[in-house]
Amino acid sequence: MHVHMVVWGEPGEQHVASLESWLQLEPQLRRAPLRRGPEDQLVITLPDDAAPKVLASSLSTWLSTRIGDVRLNVTGPDRTSVEVTVANIADHDELLGQVLRN
Repeated sequence: MHVHMVVWGEPGEQHVASLESWLQLEPQLRRAPLRRGPEDQLVITLPDDAAPKVLASSLSTWLSTRIGDVRLNVTGPDRTSVEVTVANIADHDELLGQVLRN
């Protein structure tokens, strides 16, 4: 399962590097191939059925540590996408779960 993530916010490159490091530190995602794509995009290949839940939780937690106008667009394998922000933190788990369980 390939999941595409795009981060917006200033400075963009710093947020992408932070998210990349964050995901690499997640024990259950360490074996998941993670690569950079064009335009501040990260692509992760999830290894098993449990990984989407772990990824959703990790993304939500990472975003909750951000300050300012930071947005994260996540696109699942069926091309369904969702945008989560620091402002809509209460809905992160539900929104990310909708995209990642497909």
